[in-house]
Amino acid sequence: MAEEPPECPRCGHVDLTAVLGADYERKAARRRRRGLTLLLVCCAVLLPWIGYLAANLPVRYESQQWRAAWVGFDVALLCALAATAWYGWRRRQLLVPWAQAAAVLLLCDAWFDVLLSWGTRDLRAALLTALLLELPLAALLLVRVRGILRTVLRIYWHLARLPGDPPPLHRARLLVDPSPPGRSGPERGTLDA
Repeated sequence: MAEEPPECPRCGHVDLTAVLGADYERKAARRRRRGLTLLLVCCAVLLPWIGYLAANLPVRYESQQWRAAWVGFDVALLCALAATAWYGWRRRQLLVPWAQAAAVLLLCDAWFDVLLSWGTRDLRAALLTALLLELPLAALLLVRVRGILRTVLRIYWHLARLPGDPPPLHRARLLVDPSPPGRSGPERGTLDA
């Protein structure tokens, strides 16, 4: 039987070096820096792009692929909902990202249905569908994801024998973050495992 990693008697932090390898923390920090840099660059590029689109896009535009765009979008939504149902039925962790993806697609569907039907006779149906179906289902999925994440955090907290109650989700560290509590910031941890 493998020996358990030593833990800090003060905070309960477990040194995972023996489990993950001596260079895991260094590699994780590098992956995190690269990932965060990429996301910041994307945000910096997206801001002027949004301004450009707002100033230059035509008010009306006729598309040759309108049907393919909406059918493709709805196929993606169907896949996300089906994967959410499958992983939920199988009680698998992959339920979480699929439910989040389905919720985002439902929010986008509501947004575009309402916005693109504005000023037409289809607006009422789009509003009813958004308010009675798409937005409530998206909210339900996001609430369930939050509940699952809280439960996983409480279980982890218990298994790690950490003192007290776990922090709220917005303050909880990534479970794959090898750095001890109290040492956080851009130079520590990981964006991806």
